[in-house]
Amino acid sequence: MPPTAHQDHTARIDVAPLQRPDHADYIELLELTTVSGHLPPEVRHVLTLLAAQPPSTHGTALCLTARPRRSTHPKPAGALLASFPDWAFHHPLTQNNPALAQVLSRTVLLIYGVATAPTRRRQGIARTLLTEAEDRARTAGYGMTTLLHAPHLTDFYEHLGYTTAHHVTIALPDAAMGLTQPQPCLTAVKALRPDIHIRKLPGAPLPVVTGLLPGWDLPPTARFEDGHLIT
Repeated sequence: MPPTAHQDHTARIDVAPLQRPDHADYIELLELTTVSGHLPPEVRHVLTLLAAQPPSTHGTALCLTARPRRSTHPKPAGALLASFPDWAFHHPLTQNNPALAQVLSRTVLLIYGVATAPTRRRQGIARTLLTEAEDRARTAGYGMTTLLHAPHLTDFYEHLGYTTAHHVTIALPDAAMGLTQPQPCLTAVKALRPDIHIRKLPGAPLPVVTGLLPGWDLPPTARFEDGHLIT
């Protein structure tokens, strides 16, 4: 797929799937998003794999790079890594329900990291990478994107249409899947279709995702009591 051009307020950015000559620069950029400064070894392995199915570009991962147009610097200025969420298979509600795990892994795209070179920040690169990832996920039939972020980035993600909180609940047909992050991390979620809603319910102080799949919506009388979803 050829690079996608996005117009933003300060520069024109070209986004494209990661290419082999950019592997080292891609890893270096994404390491900026880690506390230790090092990515897990399996990330390097993923970069050697053929794409499984859209929106992935390498194995089950979506790996994108970004460059400002007309830049004289050949290295990518931004990088994004996304894949299925690990909680789709490790959450208590899915560990004994492989069918549900598979559905969630094909419905929700987790952005594991998005990074911009320090000298290229505030040029719309991260925003453009996120928009491209969302577009690819939407085209592939995904219903939601999600990511973890530090509190100081709340305004940035909310400006892009994300809802952020320490705890987010996904309404399932007969249960509620809670996603809680340790302080100070926040979860950000964004619906990719108009039939998916992120809203407050009585008794639930934090956001609830409804309509992620047909039949996963809630009646108007839905509420939470003592942490349990009552429909």
